[in-house]
This record gives sequence, C-alpha cells and structure tokens, in this order.
Amino acid sequence: MTESQTATTHFCARVVGPLLIIVGAIVLARFNDMVLLIPGILGNGPLTFITGVFTLICGLTLFAAHHHWTSPPAIAITLLAVLTIIRGVTLLFAPSFLTGLVHTFLNLGPGALIAGAVALIIGAWLTFVGWFAKRAV
Repeated sequence: MTESQTATTHFCARVVGPLLIIVGAIVLARFNDMVLLIPGILGNGPLTFITGVFTLICGLTLFAAHHHWTSPPAIAITLLAVLTIIRGVTLLFAPSFLTGLVHTFLNLGPGALIAGAVALIIGAWLTFVGWFAKRAV
C-alpha cells in the first residue's frame, strides 16, 4: 500500500470509526425506539427518498475517496462504502423491499442488537486504526 493510500485509509478510519461507535451505541441504548423509528422513516415516501439520496451521496463519496483492498482496515472501509451505495440505491429504487427486510430483521429480536454490537466493535477497531495505531507503509 502506498503512503497516500495509507493516509487515506487512516483519514477514513478517523471518520467512519467514531460514526460506527456512535450509531452502534445508539442502537444498543435506544433499541426500543429504533423498532418504531426505522419503520416510521421507511413508511414516509419523501423522507425515504431524501434519505436514499443522502445515503447514496455518502457512499459514493467514501468510495471515491477510498477504494483500496490492500489491508484489513482498507477492506472494511471500502466494503462499508459499497454497502452504503447499495443501501442508498435500494432506498431510491426499492424502498418496499428494504421495508420488508427491516421488518423481518427487527422482529428477529437480538438481530438488531447484534448488529449494533458489531457496529460498535468495528467502529472501535477503525477508531483505533485511524487515531492511535502506528502507520505502517
């Protein structure tokens, strides 16, 4: 990995890591609210459309800035970018599919809690990589 790619990975990890920590913690702390909030957002057509546009913008921006597959943190960030793009496109073109998927996922009980915990763990790892780990080029 070049020095430029390493710097980009560290920068993206500094942004994405804390974001995942915050979102994961919110999902864990406010799970009962999330069960009501997410279907409410997906049930509102204009809000779903705007959310899809902004989600797609975020995913495309992250992917444009970072599309390396050369280290575990780089792979995690690039995969997150690709998944964010897919989520944005799905919100725009197939919101009913996503609504059904979310209802199934939220009804699994611990599934959403596990997702929140995974986001928290990946966020902590990326935060460490971005802010505290020594750069190896």
